[in-house]
Amino acid sequence: MKIKPLKVSELNSYIRKIIYSNPILNNISVTGEVRDHRTSKSGYQYFNLCDEGSIINCIAFHPDIEIIPDQMMIITGKVEIYDKRSTYQIVVDSAEGLTEGLEGKYLKELKEKLAKKGYFDKSRKKTLPEFPRKIGIITSLDGAVIEDMKRVINEYPVGIHIFMYNSFVQGRSAVYNIVSGLKYFNEIERCDVIILARGGGSKLDLDIFNDEILVDTIYQSKIPIITGIGHGTDLSVADMTSDKEVQTPTAAAELALKHYRTSIDALPEIKNQLGLQYTNYILRNKHYVNMMKERLSVIDGTALLSRKYEYLEKNRLALSIAFNDFIRSKQDQLVNYQLELNKNDLVSILDRGFLYASDINGLMITDLKSLKVNQPIRIENLNTYINTTIDEIGEK
Repeated sequence: MKIKPLKVSELNSYIRKIIYSNPILNNISVTGEVRDHRTSKSGYQYFNLCDEGSIINCIAFHPDIEIIPDQMMIITGKVEIYDKRSTYQIVVDSAEGLTEGLEGKYLKELKEKLAKKGYFDKSRKKTLPEFPRKIGIITSLDGAVIEDMKRVINEYPVGIHIFMYNSFVQGRSAVYNIVSGLKYFNEIERCDVIILARGGGSKLDLDIFNDEILVDTIYQSKIPIITGIGHGTDLSVADMTSDKEVQTPTAAAELALKHYRTSIDALPEIKNQLGLQYTNYILRNKHYVNMMKERLSVIDGTALLSRKYEYLEKNRLALSIAFNDFIRSKQDQLVNYQLELNKNDLVSILDRGFLYASDINGLMITDLKSLKVNQPIRIENLNTYINTTIDEIGEK
């Protein structure tokens, strides 16, 4: 016999009756680690209870029930179905803490270890470039994250080169994908800044960003890294190690383009300021030209030129007189020099009957006492010379 098809709500109602009729499911205790704990405005506490292989949603309506995040707890309550999503959850009546959860303990120890090594020190964080020309993005190209980031980037078309590295962002293999992407942008396609992005998710989904291998690669990167992970209020270790962290991929893209956005948004005001400065410059120069025009209109040009001509003529006459005086003084000096030269002219002296005596080397004899007997000498006038020797030297 063929069964009439049920509506979705009818199927959920049938499942609810089965669950509610089971006494074990109406008063059950479950052990697990508390993850993704959050409190609503009304005071309701929502969280997941996890073990190595499974997760179950839980809700505690009473505000006095203490739920400790990242701890192992025994949760007591009843299983209910949530019709709108066709999911089941535990409505918690009481909770008892056990020991610190394995994941919580691992994360606490990892943070302490990395803090001692200086991974979180602000002093070692690299400064983001103000105007990056090449941006590398590591994320899954299948989700809505990349479309949101493209929308932000396309709002400011300033010639930036965007390089995408497709990577898993959930699951153990995602760690190795992201590490490969970071090394690619550091060693092969060197970028000015790297964005590591993924959308929101539960704490369990974001566990890969608490991986020590991934964090080591972020720490060793030579290029500044921005993490834009939809983590809500809890920072991952990757966020704490990166050079700058924001809560969403969109915010990461906006941060990388911050200075471009500021500069572009300021262009209309800069244009207005330049326009005002140009107008003021033109007005000032126009005023100066008009003022000079008025001053020139009251000046008698003929009288001004006449005074300048008289001044030049006066200086021309003075210059002419000074020049003539200079020439005459130089002519007198030349005459005096000529007379002095004539007095000492050898030809003129010899023509008057004097003789020129020199030694064998041709040097003029000026002191007779310096001569010696038998010393050869030369005596000459204008036309004749004789070579002789000294026979006798005496005093008069």
